[in-house]
Amino acid sequence: MPRASRPVLATLLTVAGPSLLLLAACGDGATADRAKAAASTVAAGPACVSTDTTPVALAVLDFITKAEPLPKRFLTAAGTDSAVPADGFKVLQDKGPTYFYSSDTVAQRKIREKLEEVGPYPSMLVVFRGTTNADNGNTVTVRLGGHYVGGDDHGNVSPTRSFDVRCDTTGWKVAASTTEGGV
Repeated sequence: MPRASRPVLATLLTVAGPSLLLLAACGDGATADRAKAAASTVAAGPACVSTDTTPVALAVLDFITKAEPLPKRFLTAAGTDSAVPADGFKVLQDKGPTYFYSSDTVAQRKIREKLEEVGPYPSMLVVFRGTTNADNGNTVTVRLGGHYVGGDDHGNVSPTRSFDVRCDTTGWKVAASTTEGGV
């Protein structure tokens, strides 16, 4: 390297060196801040949203899996406020054939005939009775009831149950359930 370029190189290193160190330090701080934010998000767990319908799905799953006799097919009221909401309806579909049950007696008779053709499996009409929120939306109480349609169990009632579904650091969980009326 020629002698004339050495002072230029020394000047560049003198000026540029601290700037590069400053940039490197700022970059590491931003990366560390992002890492801390990501870690706190993981530590806090998922955010449960009060408009989330997961509590209904969890309650429906608990309701149908603990019903006696265990239903193999499901019905939901069509076009009424007793109809199981979408997430709960998906749970019913995942567990077995699911049908819409009309308030029209002719349509009801046709559904019962269809159920009889398919086989003598317990079929439950699941009735949604509403939700209430508490604890700033971190607790949702879901009420469900039902009765059996067709077959040997026709007309048997599955008592209304209330499910307290709570949000914790791991998400929504069924915390408790009670049978209403002491049955």
